[in-house]
Amino acid sequence: MQQNLANISDCNALHSGKSEEIRNLELKLHKATSVLAAHQIALWEYDIKTKECTFNEKYFHILGLDKVGIHYDNLEEFCECVHPDDRHLVSLDTFYEKVSNQEKSMLRVRCVGSKGEIVWLVDHFLDIQRGNDGQPEKLYCYAVNVTEQCEREEKIRQLEEKNWKIIEALPEFIFIFDDNFFFKDVLMSSNTVLLHNAEELIGTDGRLVYSPEVSDLFVRNIRQCLKDGQLKEIEYPLDVPGHERRYFQARIAPFENNTALALIHDIGDRVQRSNELIEAKQRAEEADRMKSVFLANMSHEIRTPLNAIVGFSEIIALTESEEEKSEYLGIIQKNSNLLLQLINDILDLSRIESGKSEMNIQLTEMRTLIVEMEKIHRLKMKTNVRLHVEGLKEELWILTDRNRLTQVLFNFLSNAIKNTEEGTITLGAVLEEEYLKIYVSDTGCGIPKEKLPLIFNRFEKLNDFVQGTGLGLSICQSIVERLGGKIDVESELGVGSTFMLYLPYQQVTQRGHGELIESLDEKGKTSSKRKKILIVEDTESNYLQINILLKKDYTISWAVNGEEAINSFLRERPDLILMDIRMPVMNGVQATEKIRAIAPNLPIIAVTANAFLIEQQQALAAGCNDIISKPYTFEKLSETISRYI
Repeated sequence: MQQNLANISDCNALHSGKSEEIRNLELKLHKATSVLAAHQIALWEYDIKTKECTFNEKYFHILGLDKVGIHYDNLEEFCECVHPDDRHLVSLDTFYEKVSNQEKSMLRVRCVGSKGEIVWLVDHFLDIQRGNDGQPEKLYCYAVNVTEQCEREEKIRQLEEKNWKIIEALPEFIFIFDDNFFFKDVLMSSNTVLLHNAEELIGTDGRLVYSPEVSDLFVRNIRQCLKDGQLKEIEYPLDVPGHERRYFQARIAPFENNTALALIHDIGDRVQRSNELIEAKQRAEEADRMKSVFLANMSHEIRTPLNAIVGFSEIIALTESEEEKSEYLGIIQKNSNLLLQLINDILDLSRIESGKSEMNIQLTEMRTLIVEMEKIHRLKMKTNVRLHVEGLKEELWILTDRNRLTQVLFNFLSNAIKNTEEGTITLGAVLEEEYLKIYVSDTGCGIPKEKLPLIFNRFEKLNDFVQGTGLGLSICQSIVERLGGKIDVESELGVGSTFMLYLPYQQVTQRGHGELIESLDEKGKTSSKRKKILIVEDTESNYLQINILLKKDYTISWAVNGEEAINSFLRERPDLILMDIRMPVMNGVQATEKIRAIAPNLPIIAVTANAFLIEQQQALAAGCNDIISKPYTFEKLSETISRYI
């Protein structure tokens, strides 16, 4: 009996010890479950053999599924609660494959509540229980509600997407600098092209990219910005090998973790516009200065020859000596030519500035032109100055405007004569590759080195005490450039100067050359016969002037309007007509059209006092071969007529 009681007592003691151990285990499990529940983590099991799931009674409460009306007892019901876009992740085949492969993995899906609420769950496959035969029997899992985390991640993703859209839309780009001026990041749109590689910039010291001055500017403003939290704005240049200088603006603001954000904007266009405005202002001021200089020059230059013309015209009337009259006439003629040149320069400048200066391009034989220049200017040489011609030995034909080219050479030679007291003036021409180079060299006073860059500027005079407008060389440069050429000068003070012009040269074909020579020969054969010229002019004094100049070499007839001109043409059949444009009864344009219909090859030269291009264009359109503008010199008139008869 005692032995039995002792056995019973031992059994009770054993049972009591086991209960205490179970209670401790249960307490620990409860604590663990509470901790897991606090983090919205719930345990569940999966029986691999029966394919049944066991969910803890608090499973749906811990995960917050009961609040949105989600409940399931097996995998099929769970799959029905999953968002349609995620169901491919929780198919039974996929789940069984994970189990059969004994993978310790996870599954992240969205579950949809009864009212469309979204709950994000992550299921972790924790461990596998195996039977005595080693085959898997149970799969232990736990589920976590990660909705808040996923929502935060989605907000961050949306914010990043929004920020990148803003960056993509910005024409600027963003640099992130630390307080030591190292690049921490580069943010820019996909279409932005940097002068440096963006990946290589990150982590680079800004002092290796920017100049010391710009680096110091950046560092001072970054540190001041981080100190006072205020936006800073700087502008700076950037020089990169292989690129022209660029200009940028940086707006610097505090960012995070002791870094500063610099919004970089390319201000090259603005700087360029600013520079253009400055240059335009300077040009306007220079134009105003030149206008004042021009008016002062014109007042002096025009009054000087006019004073001589008026004065000596009165003296001639009181002089009886023929020798003195001849001398005074020479002075009047010289000053008249000077005044005419001044007026022509002003008119040329006006036409060039308005863009209405037309070029009459035609085949021109250059050797003949050079010889003509020599004959005209040899008589103008001073006593101790010799004119020398060199260069072309054979005929050379080029396409150019003969009259304009003559104007340029006249200017070159006139300047050389004016500035050379003794020695030689050389007129020459030579072929250089695709250009014909024509030059005028002299042994005159030369040009100071500092004045050479100004030589082709308008109203620029090297000597204010020498007559002239300061327009001649500027006009010459414009003419040569419009002919497709270029102009240049070399000079040494006290030694002399060489003015050069280069005209495009293209070999004339043999056929074209031959036809042109035959045409010239035909003109030469008939040149021995005295030619007839019809002068159509409503002003008697103008007719008398032309008649006096031409009557020695030509037979002259006169008509006072266009209607009479047609009758005289039909009656006398002249070799050339000098046609005034503005006349009563019938003007020169109308008369030319009627005559041209009868005689398409008759040379008709328009004579007009109107410098406007529209009237000259009307005359050429009516059929005039050439135009002479009033006032003109006998030399100009004779040269134009000789070209046609």
